[in-house]
Amino acid sequence: MKMHENDFLIAIADGRASNQELERYQQLRQADPRVELYVALLRATRARLQRAAAQQPQAVPASLLERIRHQTSQPANVIGNLARRWWWVATAAAAILIVIIAPWRSKATDFREESLKNFQLIMSGKLSVAKASQNFDELVAFFRSQGVTYNLVNVPLRAQLVGGVVSEHNGTKLAHLVYRRGDTLIYMYQAPEELFKRGILAIPRSVMHHAETGEWYAENVAHATWMFWRVQSVYCSVVANVPKDVLATYFVEGAI
Repeated sequence: MKMHENDFLIAIADGRASNQELERYQQLRQADPRVELYVALLRATRARLQRAAAQQPQAVPASLLERIRHQTSQPANVIGNLARRWWWVATAAAAILIVIIAPWRSKATDFREESLKNFQLIMSGKLSVAKASQNFDELVAFFRSQGVTYNLVNVPLRAQLVGGVVSEHNGTKLAHLVYRRGDTLIYMYQAPEELFKRGILAIPRSVMHHAETGEWYAENVAHATWMFWRVQSVYCSVVANVPKDVLATYFVEGAI
């Protein structure tokens, strides 16, 4: 048997097949009913994508949609070796479905893990400040111009402010600051409490009571120290390549 055209079964699933394609589809179903399963999976994938896009259209980057379109337009050998390979077709459709659903998973991003990863990116030179400034107010103005709307905390540090960079989580712009003390870089990530309440960001359970009471918390992680505390409605995360008892001395007494 010959391989079908690239868009053949996708056209069936989308409801835009010609009479000739429908006739061909009926012949395939009679030859092996599992072709119908593949088409059903494609329809379910399309329906889920449409529902999710209607709920959170901003969460679907164009690059992801392009990858999905590219994947679903690739030829699948469901005619020549259908009896042996039907499971591969179903698995491929399921994989596409997972890719589509991924942006709407409810699992929150670990605030500590993300802070440590960002710090490593800074240390390796893969992430640099977008705005260089030693003036906190000037940096706040930069963050505001980039869409950061929550109040930022000016933490008294015995270190020199280097600059900042902006990231985004589910449409919310977030502020990141970098300080320097001698040869030591200090990374600070500030995020609004609302993202934690919405389940977009999360802190470890062992640290939860520190956020509730406003107490500061510090732990040694590998060759770095992670420090965390909450100031009113802002969660602050700090990472530096020094022991936690040393990092604590960088903060002006009473600052945290």
